[in-house]
Amino acid sequence: MNLKQIPLALALTLAIAAMAGCAQDSTPAASAADAGAIEQVAHAEDDAHDAAHDADHAHAAAAALGVDFPVPDNHEPWAPDAPLIEGMSRVRTAVAGLEARPDEATVIARAADVDDAVEYMFANCSLPTEPDIALHAILARLMAGTQALQENPADAAPVADMHAALENYRTLFDDPNS
Repeated sequence: MNLKQIPLALALTLAIAAMAGCAQDSTPAASAADAGAIEQVAHAEDDAHDAAHDADHAHAAAAALGVDFPVPDNHEPWAPDAPLIEGMSRVRTAVAGLEARPDEATVIARAADVDDAVEYMFANCSLPTEPDIALHAILARLMAGTQALQENPADAAPVADMHAALENYRTLFDDPNS
């Protein structure tokens, strides 16, 4: 699945409702709800491709910029797994490469680096449900930033929100590299 083509609203819906990607419940038998969620994900991939051509998805992505995942009261930061630590390190490096207002080609390349790191995390992370939901929201926010940068590389505004998403991650997760 090409993450660049998923509208943010769909990504958040998948993250929260279906929890597809990183965390997978280790129960041996899937419930009827799990089967329904799997079917929704399969249909969502087809819908995502169609939605990529819909101009309204850009508005949904823009609306999600600036939205932190809420930090629960008395939150003890969650432990990230090794793929999450690796992926978020790659994201931080790519976002740092956007700070000095680079040329458009570099902006596109660093945005692609973030998207690659996000795809890596979706494919390799394995977290309990609650931190997984929070991570998906953060990753969706980062994807909204990369989408905005790809659509308008001259506009550096999404970089500030990507930094804010990384700060939200730092508050929620006990990542030794943060």
